[in-house]
Amino acid sequence: MMTNALILLEGSYTYFQKDVSFSQEDFKLVHFPDISSYHIYSEVLSRTESGEFLKVIVRFEMNDHFIPNFLRIEKSLGNRYAQEVFKFDLNAQELKYSFQNTQNTQEFTRPLNAKHYLTSPAFATSTIFTLSKKFDATNRTPVALIGTSNEWNYENPPDQKVVFADFKIRDLSDFKLNNNNLSASHLCLYEFDTSSSKPEVPVEIFISKHYGIPYQLVQGDLKIVIQNLKKNS
Repeated sequence: MMTNALILLEGSYTYFQKDVSFSQEDFKLVHFPDISSYHIYSEVLSRTESGEFLKVIVRFEMNDHFIPNFLRIEKSLGNRYAQEVFKFDLNAQELKYSFQNTQNTQEFTRPLNAKHYLTSPAFATSTIFTLSKKFDATNRTPVALIGTSNEWNYENPPDQKVVFADFKIRDLSDFKLNNNNLSASHLCLYEFDTSSSKPEVPVEIFISKHYGIPYQLVQGDLKIVIQNLKKNS
């Protein structure tokens, strides 16, 4: 039974498309010292083109080495509802997945080694892998991400997508956000490694020094920017 819960960080993000705000995310990073576990709880609220609100609630659990071992994603829009649950048994190296909507439930199990990382719709969880992944100092580092494209109906089981990560600058002392100078790391994500001849504009993410929580993402017309970050003592 979890008796101690320490809220380490609290914050919020605003999502922009062509400088127009379309979504808000609130999150907390909580430490449970009794079970050596860290949890991120995020709630993402977006307005659709029809004027309805899409609500996404994410529960993202990690062990004391910041390896994800549980993920629950709940989505609701009007009378539509869907829930995805990923359970990763690190000892057995097995992933159990379930998808549930208002009509039925689907379950799937597959072997999975510990070098994979679970992904979620919450931006707060997007760079947690940097806390445990070993990076190649001379080349782009492959990162295996596990997720699905399932929305309101079950279409496919979880699959793997490999992205390539590269720290441009580990200690960026002059990163500026909302006229505030912050200490950050500059991470770039690519679809291909350096052997590819295809020109590619990376996804740029600026990461805080606080438990791998990101400050900002820039990808074409999409920008996600942190609005506040409170660190609790």
